[in-house]
Order: sequence, then structure tokens, then C-alpha cells
Amino acid sequence: MCNIWKSPKAAELEPSEYAKLPPTLRTINLTGGEPFLRSDLVEVVKSIHGIAPTSRIVFSTNGLLKDTILSVVEQVLGFHRRVGVGVSIDGTEATHDKIRGVLGCYRTALSTVEGLRSIGVRDLRIGMTLTPENLGEAAGVYELSRRLGVEFTTTFAHNSEVYFQKTDNVSIEAIALKGDALSSVLRRQLRSASPKDWLRAYHVGGILDPNLRAEFMGKCEAGQLFFFMSPTGDIFPCTVMNHRIGNIRDVGSWDELFTPDVQERIAAKVRACREDCWMVCNTRTLILSHPVKAGFWVARMKTRAHLNLET
Repeated sequence: MCNIWKSPKAAELEPSEYAKLPPTLRTINLTGGEPFLRSDLVEVVKSIHGIAPTSRIVFSTNGLLKDTILSVVEQVLGFHRRVGVGVSIDGTEATHDKIRGVLGCYRTALSTVEGLRSIGVRDLRIGMTLTPENLGEAAGVYELSRRLGVEFTTTFAHNSEVYFQKTDNVSIEAIALKGDALSSVLRRQLRSASPKDWLRAYHVGGILDPNLRAEFMGKCEAGQLFFFMSPTGDIFPCTVMNHRIGNIRDVGSWDELFTPDVQERIAAKVRACREDCWMVCNTRTLILSHPVKAGFWVARMKTRAHLNLET
């Protein structure tokens, strides 16, 4: 449903090759394309579990392959309990089906959410990718997550040569200018009693506010606290920066790939980066590395939200 499937076919990593990943991994997002198209996905997770048994493993899916998704997740839960699933919902039924290009996929995705809950998945969310076509429905999708009793995450459609294989998406500024529905989500998250919602509000706030994003320009931890690995094993600092660090197949261990010299070079490139990106992996690490600044923002904006002042 994105452009990744158009990429030239290449040999993807075998499950055993994932064992070269670092044991310090805390959160791993297995995404696509559609990860549940891999018939050996359970074996991939077993390999990751072997090197990072306490990590949180999250699957990102369009939710169409309901039976396969439930079967795989149930098998994984048998040996790895920290499992999360994000199912994409991009608007109302009509909007979602139009964007996804498959009639009925909205109802199938919601049925998959219900099925995942029935097999015991508690770390469950619906994720919305913002584009000009669906921006006005952000508040409606957020409300849907409340009715379903699951988490809500959102981001805008980024450009990326190395991941999305697309460079003509509308900029974040164009999305933020028409962000009334997203502002409604921001206020509701800030008024929530859940600290997790407050931190997600910080992410939404960054989508809407260029000044918040600018505060952290040059402070990104890409390549240090998080990274992106392609299905073929190429390592990049993040999903946006087109700077190939190396390939996991070419080394015997992770430490051979991330030597001190390489880490220093990556850090310099990331500090010089001026991409106007704002993704969950980015904002999560910014909060962790700058907790006082993030906490002050949350406290200030929560006060404004409760006083019904503009956020």
C-alpha cells in the first residue's frame, strides 16, 4: 500500500542473521511494507528474542491478513511476552478504503484489532499516517481509538529515499497549516490523566509547531539511540537520512559495524542534518535525553489545555 513494494527485489535477511543485532535493544519495530507477508516471521522474532529477550517487539501492519496476524502473534506470545501491534487506520471507513485502495479493508482492520485483543495483546494501538486527504479526520480516528480501548499514534507522511522510496510527499508545514482536527487531538491528550497521552501530545505538538521542532534541530540521537535496518541488512541512522553505515551481513558482530570512529562520524552527520522530520523514534529519544525540557513543555501545555487556552 506504500511504494516499498516497487523497489527492486533483493535477498532479505535470513532469520538467523538477525542474531547479529545488539543485545541492548529495548524497542524493535518490525514493519514493512507488510511484515506478515513473511512466512518465516515467527523465526525472525525467535532470533531477535535470543539476543534481546527483554525487548519490546512491535509489529506494524495494515491488518488485512487477519488469520495470519493472529496466528503469528499468538505463536510469538508463547515465547516472548512483550509484544505490541499497531494497525493502520487512516480515517473514516470511506477515506481509509480509498487511501488503501481495497474495498472493505477498514472493517477487516478493525476486526483484526478485536481479534488481537481476544488473544491477549494489551500493547495495542491504531496508527494514522497524516496526508492532505485525511488530515481533517484525525480527531475522528482518535475518538475511534477511545471507543476501541486502544492507544492512538500518528505521524505525517515523510519523504525518504532509503525507506519509503518516495520524495514527493507534502511537507510537514503544509499539513500543520490545516491542523485543526489534530489540534483537537492535542488538547484531548493533554487533558488526559495518562502520562503516556501527555508524551504523545508532545509528539503531536511537534507536528503542529515548527518552533518545537526547531528547538531540537541538531540534537537528534539518530544512529546513537536508534537506527533503521532495511530488510537486506543495510543500516542507516534513521528512516530518512540517506547515509548507509554498513551491512550487518558484512560483519561478524554489531561492534565491528559501530566502531568508535564510525560512531563519531555518524554523530557529526546527524548534528549537521537539517531534515524537518518528526517521527516517534525521534521524539521518544528526545524525551529520554532531554526530560526536563520535555517535561516543562508538557506542564505548560497541560495548563493551557485545562484553561481552554490556545495550544
